[in-house]
Amino acid sequence: MLDLKPVPSYWSAHSFASDEYSDQEVPVKQKKQLLRTCMQNKTVSLPKSYRTLQSFGIFFTLNNLEIAPFPTEIVYLAHGNQMYLSCRSPKTQELRVHPIKASDHPWVRLMEDPDRIALQAPVSIPLKEEQLDQHVSVNQEMSADNEFAKDLKPFHAFQLPISGQLLFVMTESGKEHIIRNIAMSSLHQQGEFYLVSRRHIDGSTSRSLTFSRDGWDLADRQIMTAYKSNRIKTKQHSLPKTLPVNQTVPFVTFQFIKKERVVEEKTLSIRYQPVYRPVKEYQIEDEPTRGITAYFHPTMKSFEKAKLSEMVILPDKLSRTVAEELKAVTLEEPQGTRSPFSYMTLLEYGNTQTFQVYLKKRANKTDLYLQDQRTKKSTRLSGELARQVSQELEEQ
Repeated sequence: MLDLKPVPSYWSAHSFASDEYSDQEVPVKQKKQLLRTCMQNKTVSLPKSYRTLQSFGIFFTLNNLEIAPFPTEIVYLAHGNQMYLSCRSPKTQELRVHPIKASDHPWVRLMEDPDRIALQAPVSIPLKEEQLDQHVSVNQEMSADNEFAKDLKPFHAFQLPISGQLLFVMTESGKEHIIRNIAMSSLHQQGEFYLVSRRHIDGSTSRSLTFSRDGWDLADRQIMTAYKSNRIKTKQHSLPKTLPVNQTVPFVTFQFIKKERVVEEKTLSIRYQPVYRPVKEYQIEDEPTRGITAYFHPTMKSFEKAKLSEMVILPDKLSRTVAEELKAVTLEEPQGTRSPFSYMTLLEYGNTQTFQVYLKKRANKTDLYLQDQRTKKSTRLSGELARQVSQELEEQ
C-alpha cells in the first residue's frame, strides 16, 4: 500500500544551459512527461557514445516542508536516431537511462551533431595563469576573522564523467578514511580541487582540502593542524592525465613536524569509481535529513501552502514506523468519522502519498483508518501505533 510518487504540481522544472538554470519554468505538460519518464522501470546502459540534446533540473518546491538544495538532473541524449532520457535522483545518485520515442517528447529536436565517446574517467584540464590568479583572489576574499589563506596549491582541474563518484582518501597509520565523496553530475562536468593553508586567529595553521564545481565551493575538509612552533611539511605527487578506474592515486603527503622530528604522517589520495556506492565520510557530522515524514493536515491547501502552524508533524521515528507498517497491510474499509486532521501525507525526497484519515473511538482506545487518495484502498493501523499517532494529534 505504501507507494510514494511525485505530484507534478509540487515540482518545478527549469531548462539548464551554460551552467545556469532558466528563470522560466517549463510547460506543465512537459514537466509531467519528464516526471513520468523518470518513474519508469525500463532502463538501459548509458550508450558508449552519444550527444546531449537538452538538460533540465526538476525541483521539489514545497521548501518549507523539505529542504532539497539539489535537483533531479534530467538530460536528453541521442545515439544515432535513438533518443534517451537520463535521470539522476539526489537521493540515490543513481543514473537511470530510459529509451524514449521522439514523438512522446516533441519539444526536443534530434540534432544531427556527431556522437561523442562517453568519458570513462576524469581527465586533467590544463590550467591558465588567470585561473590560478582568480583562485587565489576568491579564497582571500572568503577569509574572515583575521583568518587568511595562502599556499593554495596543488590546484587540479578535471573534466568529469557523468556517472560514478570521486573519492578523496586519507591514509594514516595504514588505515584509509574517505574524507570527501563527490557524486558525478550530468549537468556539472568540470571540477577543481586544491589544498589551502590557513592561519587562524589562535596562531595555529591548518591544511585543508577544498573541492569546487562550476564555481561552487564545498566546505573545507581539514587534514592537519599545527600549533605554536610545530609545522606541517608537504610532499606533492604528480597525478596522471587520466585517472585510472578503481585505483587509489596519492597526490600529497603531509608530515607533522615537532622539534624537527616527524610525529605524524598522512597521505591524501584520489580514487574514481564508475559506479556510485553510498559512502560515509570520515569525522563529518551527519547532514540533516528528515527521511520520510508524516504530516497531518486539515485540508489539502494546508499542505500545499506549507502552513506548518495548521499541521501536526510526527516525530521521525514514528513517521518511519507508520511507513514501515504501510508496506504490508490487510485492507479494511474505513470506519468512524473524519478526523479534524482529515489528511495524512507522507513525504520523502519530494515523493508523496496522501491518505484520508478516519477515527473510531471505542471505550478504551481509538482506531485509526487510512484511505489512499489515489487508489481508495484503506487499512487500519495496529493498536499501539494508532495509540501513539492519536496521542500526537490530541496534544495539538
